[in-house]
Order: sequence, then structure tokens, then C-alpha cells
Amino acid sequence: MQLGRLAGFDRQRFLAEYWRKQPCLITGWLDPSPLEFDRLLDLADACDLPTRLVRGSSENEDWSVDHGPIGKMDLPEESRDWTVLVQEVDKVDPAVAALLEDFRFLPNWIIDDIMISQAVPGGSVGPHLDAYDVFLVQAKGRRRWELADGSSFRADERFELALLESWVPEFTIETVPGDVLYLPAGVGHHGVALDEAQTWSVGLRTPSGPELLFELAETVLGRPDKAQRLSLERIDPAQSDGIPSELIAQARAQLEACLEMDDRQLGELLAAFLTRWRLWESDSEVEPEQIHGKLRAGLELPLALNARLALLGHGEDMALFVNGERIEAPARLARELSVRRRIGPEWLEAPDALEQLIGVDAIGPLPGPRIVSSRGD
Repeated sequence: MQLGRLAGFDRQRFLAEYWRKQPCLITGWLDPSPLEFDRLLDLADACDLPTRLVRGSSENEDWSVDHGPIGKMDLPEESRDWTVLVQEVDKVDPAVAALLEDFRFLPNWIIDDIMISQAVPGGSVGPHLDAYDVFLVQAKGRRRWELADGSSFRADERFELALLESWVPEFTIETVPGDVLYLPAGVGHHGVALDEAQTWSVGLRTPSGPELLFELAETVLGRPDKAQRLSLERIDPAQSDGIPSELIAQARAQLEACLEMDDRQLGELLAAFLTRWRLWESDSEVEPEQIHGKLRAGLELPLALNARLALLGHGEDMALFVNGERIEAPARLARELSVRRRIGPEWLEAPDALEQLIGVDAIGPLPGPRIVSSRGD
């Protein structure tokens, strides 16, 4: 395994040389303002965000994990060797979500969330690997990263955390604010805070084959042309409980029939699934009258922080999918929404599409005061 290095971010070079190929340290790319720890804990509590407290070190092999909610009174008294992880922070904090604008060269539907890791010196979650790509943005302090090919290690079954056994790194690097470490899926990594550190983890995730099969089953379950049941044509009375080879062949044929769909049908199934899959549900509601009023006043409205979208097709045949639904919008508006992620007055000319966006809670928050409603690196 090799480690690439970039001084500043070059999108074309990154995609050509490093994306899905090898880890890469990008220095001087992103330097977000760290979130105050009290603010992070308050957001996790108010918005019921998935939260974990991880304690331990590789030296002592004493890893433990507590699942949230976690408040200030739950934090360890020790000054070393613990970390708090809060997932989905981008869904509830616009300043955190703003970091994702630097990742718009990637498909919107691949971006899972921003998880924030707050660690004291020595804080870590142990050596592990992820089944998805991740960008690790150093927002505060310093962190030492050890990297190795994850396929050469076995899982350590002693702990609840999915750790790697007998960890031996191939590379060791140190990140400071402004640095971003990109890790393709399957790269083993072990990050240890060298002082009080905060790391923002931008996780990228796509569904697995079994998850796609579940979606396919949901899609074809109600279709009459796929409702044919197994038919037992021949029974051996001497062994009536036996499953004959003809039934196995029939089952295979029926499963293959469920998979029969052209590229358009499969594309629509995939676009709907990718924009609905792992969708973060928000409790905030925006009244349609408010949206229409703002648009008539000439204002532009942002997409909701949790909105997921995808484009399917090309030219005037391009289709827009948002939060699992196909939005019947003109191709021009679809392309513009994908780039700018804002709704302007021109959407009043496509009232049906606008109503669809409102119906899938894709618009908001509106300009003005905002009320906040209530992974491992």
C-alpha cells in the first residue's frame, strides 16, 4: 500500500490518481472552525444524535464504549485516553453542513454524514477499518495516524468495538488543522490524539448487494406480474417432504424473473433508493404558505440540510429524484438544483414540482431565526 500526498486540493488529480485507489494526505485544504465541545454535546442531546464515548488505549488493551445520550456529567474525570463521537452533525448545524460544499465534486447521494470526534490526549477508537470511503478533516489539535492494508488483519473479538487484532502499521503520519486524510474503503487506520483534538469525518457510503436486494423485493412485491408462486407439480409419496430438483429450478427462474428490468427501470429504482437510503428524518416543518410567500418576494430558499438528491439521464430527458421521490421538474431546474442546492422564484412556474419538494420536506430552513429540533473515527 502506498500513501499519496497533495499540497492543496486538486480535484482532477485527486480523482484520477487517488480516488478509490490509495490513501492520500491533503495538506492545507480545509480548516473549519472547530465546534465548541459544550455546543457539540448540547446538539447531540437536543437532536438525539447517535453518540458514543470510547475509552481505552492500545497499550493497555482496555477498550470500552458507552452509547449516548452522553452529557457533561458522563464524561470521564481522567485527562487521557477517551473520545466522544457524535454522528449526523451536518443534519442539525448549518455551519458544519457548509463544509460539504467542498465535496460537491462527489455525488450528493454518496455523502452519508459528518461525524465529529472530540478527543483528549491519547483519545482513540483503536485500529479498525471502514467499509466505505472517508475524509478525515483535522479541525483542532494534532492527531497521529497509523495506516495499513486492512485485509492483512483479523477482527479482534474481545471488544464491542470492531477492532483489528495484532495491529502493525505500514505508515505513520501526523495531521494538524488544515490537513485532510482520505482513506478508501478497507484501509486499516488508528488515530490517536496528541493533544486536545477535534476531527470531522466525512463519510461516503453506498449500499451493499443485500441492501439492494431488499429494495428490489419491496419494489416488485406488489406487482401482479411478479406474484407467481412456486408450483409443486410432482410429489414422491415415499418422501413427501423432499424438495425436488424441478422446484429448485423453478425457484431460480422466478428469482431471475424478479431481476428482469431494463436500464431505465433499474436506474429509477436505484435513484429512488439512493436518495431515500439512510435519509435523516427531520422534525422541522415548513408551511407551504411560507415557502410560496418567500419565493413570490424574490427570495431563494436552501434545500433542507438532510435533503438527498440524484439526477438520472441526460439532456431534456433528465429526471430529478429527491428524498426517494421522482420530482417532475424541467431538466433545467433539475440541473440547477443539483449545482446550487437552492430553490428560486422560477420554481413557481413549476408548481407541481414545487409541491413535490415541499411534500418530501426538501426545503428549509427558511431565512430568519432557526429552531433546532430534537460513525468510528
